[in-house]
Amino acid sequence: MQEHYEAIRQLGGEVLVVSFAQPKMAALYEREQALPFPLVTDPSLTAYHAFGLERTTWRGILRGPVVWRYLRLMLRGWTPRLSNKGEDVLQLGGDFVLDPHRRLVYIHRSAEPTDRPPVAALLQAIASAAQTDKPSTPAAS
Repeated sequence: MQEHYEAIRQLGGEVLVVSFAQPKMAALYEREQALPFPLVTDPSLTAYHAFGLERTTWRGILRGPVVWRYLRLMLRGWTPRLSNKGEDVLQLGGDFVLDPHRRLVYIHRSAEPTDRPPVAALLQAIASAAQTDKPSTPAAS
C-alpha cells in the first residue's frame, strides 16, 4: 500500500491499517516500516468480526498455491516473522473502501492469507467513492 499511497491521496482517499497485533508490537512495526498512514490495533478482533472477516486453517495456509505465493514474496525480499503471543495467525484480513458518508462501497474479504485485491480495483473504488461527495452542479435557469 505504501507505494500507492500518493495515488490514493490524490484521489481523495486515506488509508487506515487495522492490525490484530498488540499495541506495543504494532507500534514497533509502524516505526520499522515508516508507515505514512495511521495504524490502529484491534487485538480483540472486534472490527474483524464486524466486517465479516473469517479465519483460515493450517491446511488452508499450507496449500500449494499459498505456499508458492509466500515463496514469491520471500524472493522479492519479504521476511516472514514468528507470531507474537496472543496473535491469531489464522485470522484473515480484508480491504474496504468507505465513501465520505462512511458507507461501505467496496469490500474484499481475503479467502487466504496472501489474497489481496488488485491495486487498480482499489483505486477505482476510491475514485468512485470520492465522487459521491461532490455537490451536483445546479441546472441553469
